[in-house]
Amino acid sequence: MKKVILYIFSTVLLGSIMVGCMPKDELTYTGPTVVEFKNHLQGFNTTKLAAMGVSSTGQTMVSRRVNVNTRGTDTIYVQLVGPQSASATEIGFAVETSSTAVAGTHYNFRPVGANKLTIPANSSTGYILVDMIPGSIAGTATFPLRVTLTGNGTVAPSANYKTFTLTLGN
Repeated sequence: MKKVILYIFSTVLLGSIMVGCMPKDELTYTGPTVVEFKNHLQGFNTTKLAAMGVSSTGQTMVSRRVNVNTRGTDTIYVQLVGPQSASATEIGFAVETSSTAVAGTHYNFRPVGANKLTIPANSSTGYILVDMIPGSIAGTATFPLRVTLTGNGTVAPSANYKTFTLTLGN
């Protein structure tokens, strides 16, 4: 019995020593400051998404499908990866030429014509607001709106998450 207790004690002691000597994980982001898109509605319940005018199909980290007749305004989430700034940060974006959704016909940015968003001081999130134009799409047609972050002089867009596709339909 003594040997069993000694064996268990030795095993626990040796295991504790080995784990205690492992290096600590670095939990602070040390890469370059970038901005990126994130689909904050991904993973929501299908029923809740339908009530909001968002389709549960076609949702990815950087895309989603919305109904122009029921959605009203869609919010595209942009996050800052890196240290927050003590002052507001303006980030530019552009609509890609491959987009078939037409400004003024299918949607409008808020404010109209603005191709920039503001990340408030001491924050890591900003939003692009897209107002839908009800009745602008007939039948089962869909029109993708592809938005690409352009950044600014000090904050670059993330290479992997710089483009967001908002598919407009019924």
